[in-house]
Amino acid sequence: MKPIIKERLKGMVSGLIIGALVVSGGVFAKQKFETIEVEYNNIKVYKDNVLCELKDANGSTIEPFIYNGTTYMPVRGTANLADMQVTWDGATQSVYLWDEMVPSGTPFLEACPPYDGYCDIYLATEGQSFSMAGEKYSNGITSRYNSSYELFNLNGKYSAIECTIGHIYNEQYEGKSVSFIVDGRVVKEIELEPECLPKKVSIPISYGLQLKIQFSGSAIGIGNMMVQ
Repeated sequence: MKPIIKERLKGMVSGLIIGALVVSGGVFAKQKFETIEVEYNNIKVYKDNVLCELKDANGSTIEPFIYNGTTYMPVRGTANLADMQVTWDGATQSVYLWDEMVPSGTPFLEACPPYDGYCDIYLATEGQSFSMAGEKYSNGITSRYNSSYELFNLNGKYSAIECTIGHIYNEQYEGKSVSFIVDGRVVKEIELEPECLPKKVSIPISYGLQLKIQFSGSAIGIGNMMVQ
């Protein structure tokens, strides 16, 4: 029987330890670096009684470690063992997990139909389409009224949406725009000048939870909405 080899490592582990501070009734997060001592003890991970290796984003093997009596495992490697997808958003210091990844190029409205709104929906699977600048578009929406909107429950599954935005019915008046609002924050606003051609744009969804598409002006179309 081989002896158990213990390794102790002092250093920066996992980067950040977040501490919550309460000041004058307000709560905010303070970032700080701490040197900690962790224990590597040849910890093994099994799935359905099969020995597995935990991998990082580059395919390198990462070993779990013990700190203060708790075993820590890498998020990506552990999620992959559970057949889950994982994404790291460095801008918000957030980890997103979900059961399925929606492939790039999937029609957005098929993967994520709206749950509320006052727009007209056009699906290629139903043979529906509308026109912008003489070209037909599907897998999109058009505004009925001056302040139409549509709401989507994203469930943190999408990085971005590609689409084409333009005038329909030759109604090309000033002051038209479309705002994309993710979790209450405007991430993209598209202005439509009179007589402008349809614009192909990319909307940064950034794995948010809710998307609101807000129209300012009627007869605006958003076509070919695809998951990026």
